[in-house]
Amino acid sequence: MLDHLSLPTWIVHIASLVEWALAMILFYAIGKKADNVWFRRMPIAMIPYLLSGFFAIFYHLTHDTVQWLSDIQGYLTFLGSVSFAIWGYLYLRSLSDRYVKRGGMTYRT
Repeated sequence: MLDHLSLPTWIVHIASLVEWALAMILFYAIGKKADNVWFRRMPIAMIPYLLSGFFAIFYHLTHDTVQWLSDIQGYLTFLGSVSFAIWGYLYLRSLSDRYVKRGGMTYRT
């Protein structure tokens, strides 16, 4: 298992997955505590990136011989970027709904 990649590289791969999963949990918990629906929804946008990391590890476990694992990992990374872009757009749009323009001035509602 460790002969294809060095031990530090495996540690980085595994630590990245753990870090991403913890970030998803923390975003949901912060969103729940702050009653912020957008922070509770953010982990949904993060799922493709987490799955992409798993596929990268599976690809390395096969000694980089199963090419379709690498292909799926790339597609999931792209899907993660698209989902983050959509989440960011919707989040920023929700913030602009809290402001009202009157006579050239912007007021918070």
